[in-house]
Amino acid sequence: MKLWISVLKTNHIPQRVLVTHVRTLCYNTANNSTNFSTHTKHVSNRTKLQEKFLGANKTCRRLSSSYSKETAIQNILLEENKSRTLERIPKMRSIVTNEKVTVGAAVLVPLCTVNGVPSVLFTLRSSRLRSHRGEVSFPGGMCDSTDRDVVHTALRETEEELGIPSSTVDVWGPLKPIPDRKNTMTVVAVLGNVGELDPTKLKLSPREVAEVFTLSFSHLLDPAHQRYTTVKRRHDNYSYTMPVWLGGPHRVWGLTAIMLDQVLVAIATDWYRTVLRSSWRQRR
Repeated sequence: MKLWISVLKTNHIPQRVLVTHVRTLCYNTANNSTNFSTHTKHVSNRTKLQEKFLGANKTCRRLSSSYSKETAIQNILLEENKSRTLERIPKMRSIVTNEKVTVGAAVLVPLCTVNGVPSVLFTLRSSRLRSHRGEVSFPGGMCDSTDRDVVHTALRETEEELGIPSSTVDVWGPLKPIPDRKNTMTVVAVLGNVGELDPTKLKLSPREVAEVFTLSFSHLLDPAHQRYTTVKRRHDNYSYTMPVWLGGPHRVWGLTAIMLDQVLVAIATDWYRTVLRSSWRQRR
């Protein structure tokens, strides 16, 4: 009897109902045990259905997200995303620590499609070069006094290295300047769409370029291919963390990886999170 009173109280039944009808309630409950068991089965089945529905809903959301990402990547080089990218670039964080350093070089980040797949074109620097030989890079070089601006530098160097005519490049615009390894000058990456491309038909300059290769945006935006490395310089207590991309024919790291990080932040902000960090630590 006390048990029933306790249960009924928890359901906020008035006190006079507890005293007057508790025996009737117990009697009805005993006689309707079969109905109660059936009700319990219904509740159990309903719970199982709810669990199946929630599981299916999660699967649908996961598939929808995957589909949305694939669709976004397939449309990443369209005019609509170009406009959004150009709106984001001025709002991006600058990593230049010395504002007095001037721009000394520019490169083109060749956006392209290979067999209809949106991709990025990379070069492997020739072993004949004096600096950074054998490293992955973008086509580009030092600014000449005759160049009108960094865009002109990037297009001129690209045509010299890869044989891609400047007139065929749809220039999106320059990104934020990046300091070189010695922090003596900055390098500007210029976004440009070179359209449908067959890397094997490019006219490479053997003095500057050993080979070319492409990585799709699906590859670059896949976390399985993304790593990072942290470097600490003892002489000035400066440390920085930068991304590294694996899984392609060559590892993408260093200044090229920093530029690629900029590109993905600007062009695929919904699907990419930067790990690029830099900080000055106080001397002890």
